[in-house]
Amino acid sequence: AVVSTQSTGGLKGLEDKRLEKATEMSTINEGERAMEEAVRKPKEELEIVEVELVQLRERVGSHQKKITRLLHSLGNDVENCRKYANKLSERKGSAGSDLSELTGRIETCQEEYQHLKMKKKTLENELMQLKGELSSSESRKAALKQCIKIREFERKMQKLQEDITDLDVKLEDPELSSVRQTALEIQRQIGQKSQVKAEKLGRNRGFQEEISRLKRDLGSDMFKDAERAYHNHRIKCTVGMQTQKDLDNYIVAYRRAVMRCHADKMEKINRCLRDLWVTVYRGGDIDYIEIRTDEDDGEGGAAKKRKTVNYRVVMQKGDVSVDMRQHSSAGQRVLAALLIRLALAEVFCNNCGIITLDEPTTNLDKENVQSLAMALSSFIKQRHGSGNFQLIVITHDEDFVELLGRSEFIDYYFKVQRDSNNHSFLTRKSVLDLTHGNK
Repeated sequence: AVVSTQSTGGLKGLEDKRLEKATEMSTINEGERAMEEAVRKPKEELEIVEVELVQLRERVGSHQKKITRLLHSLGNDVENCRKYANKLSERKGSAGSDLSELTGRIETCQEEYQHLKMKKKTLENELMQLKGELSSSESRKAALKQCIKIREFERKMQKLQEDITDLDVKLEDPELSSVRQTALEIQRQIGQKSQVKAEKLGRNRGFQEEISRLKRDLGSDMFKDAERAYHNHRIKCTVGMQTQKDLDNYIVAYRRAVMRCHADKMEKINRCLRDLWVTVYRGGDIDYIEIRTDEDDGEGGAAKKRKTVNYRVVMQKGDVSVDMRQHSSAGQRVLAALLIRLALAEVFCNNCGIITLDEPTTNLDKENVQSLAMALSSFIKQRHGSGNFQLIVITHDEDFVELLGRSEFIDYYFKVQRDSNNHSFLTRKSVLDLTHGNK
């Protein structure tokens, strides 16, 4: 019931305002008609004044040009008089008649000068009068511009009157009841929102009291240096996290570099191993052998991953690769092991002083033993230039030693024997003894 009374009172207020606006608009319309009549005449006068202003400007320009020409002519005449006076002073002693004539001309020029001076003054007076008329015309023009602004204001008032008329039409719309229902719904929602707002304000006051209590607690001795301690701890944590991140990046970069180096070394090892196999192996079932790697990624993050590298020896025949572990003979495996060691020594041990081979001919057939001896001889020849190289071969195969002795770089060998007391001793012997059959 209260809302309906308020809505009825609001409609009555709108009706009173509409009547008041209608009265004001009738008064404005009457004033507008009077102002239109008053503005019409100043507009006509403004047009006339503008025409007169243009004419006055043209007359002023013409007089200014005339004055400029007269002043220029007067200046020329004065200059001529000065010239004649100079000539007269030069010829004064010998030409009396010329003096009188020049004196007359000078007087004539002076009279003309005075006449032109008076004429200049008259023109200046006319110019001042024209400037006064021009300023009064500017004032009239400003007044007319003010009238024009008033007319524009009147047009705006007319537009407002049209808007008021539109509002009156809307107020008389039969759908006003729906508008009233909407107003009631809005008022109901406003009441609900006000209640929610009061609840929020109550909670906010509770929060403010809690904040005040916590601030008092922070001022106690227990939390006196809490902010500084938190700041220092945060700095340490941030630095530690950044350091850990940098270390992770360094570890990843280091492992990548190691893997690139590993790949380069494996390529060199396989190239050397291929050359050695082609040189030593006499069979036709294997073209060459090589070491292949299989990488397994570990668990964890990028920095915690540990790659496991598995090595396997494969033998190649044409386009077919087969693992050597289960598809080769014992002799082939022994030969592969020896050549792999030689390839590793060739790649990694540039300054290697000693290479030791223990029973290298085990399970090798005669042809492969000969090829191995030739390969070792070639290897010795390549390392002969280094002053600290030494090859130690431990073997029971005297034929193999004889084959090595055919190289120009091996002159003798040591034979291990036992005496009657079962003590071992070394005997140095020449490789020529093996060649002549004295084993």
